[in-house]
Amino acid sequence: MKKIILLTLLFISGFYFSQQIHVKYLRVLSPFTTSHEDLYIKNNQTISIQDSIVTQNKLTGDWTMAVNLDNGKKPTKQYFVSDLNDDSERNFFFTANVDSRDFFIYDKVPKPTWKIEEDQTKTIAGYKCYKATGTFRGSKIIAYFTKDLPYSAGPFKFYGLPGLILDIRTENKDHDIWKAESVNVDDKSTITFKPKFLNKEKISLKDYVEAKEAHMNKIFAKVAENLPKSSKVITNQRFTVEQKYEWEK
Repeated sequence: MKKIILLTLLFISGFYFSQQIHVKYLRVLSPFTTSHEDLYIKNNQTISIQDSIVTQNKLTGDWTMAVNLDNGKKPTKQYFVSDLNDDSERNFFFTANVDSRDFFIYDKVPKPTWKIEEDQTKTIAGYKCYKATGTFRGSKIIAYFTKDLPYSAGPFKFYGLPGLILDIRTENKDHDIWKAESVNVDDKSTITFKPKFLNKEKISLKDYVEAKEAHMNKIFAKVAENLPKSSKVITNQRFTVEQKYEWEK
């Protein structure tokens, strides 16, 4: 009997890891705007692609126009590439655009210290999910993951749970939310899991963060010029789930 159970588990595990998984997430950027993120997993490799199209926030029903502040340049998709592992850190390679410059950045991301609450469950995209709480680069986060898909992965740079993350969000915020809309365990899309990005400038994570924040402060300064003198524009804010990096400890 034990051999039958073991063989069954090995068959199920082998089936999942031989298939290509595709999860489409609704990504809430702000209280008013959303986009999508597509996560693909196959043979221990993952790639997550954030769409550049900003649309109506389906969770709140509000609407706003997407404003492109990057010198009129059309937004580009962002890619996050990694491999599955059980280490305390995971290597991510991702792309970004700042002030019309295209970057390719290496990031070693520490695994969050998760606390799993087995008694807190919900069904997402047809899968039973369990609640977990943790801290990710200075933000308290709440995740729901499913044990039915045995991948320590999720959207963006999230990972470290004993199952695929189908919902993750920053605590007490109405944005920085990723919620799975669909899961395809036999996806047939042609995906390049290790794109080269030869046309992008290689840069360290620290240099990228500094360039991004300098650009944002320049934008805030332009906005301030058109406001009444009594108005205040707060600079040096990070409008992201990543609030504190490792070198800032």
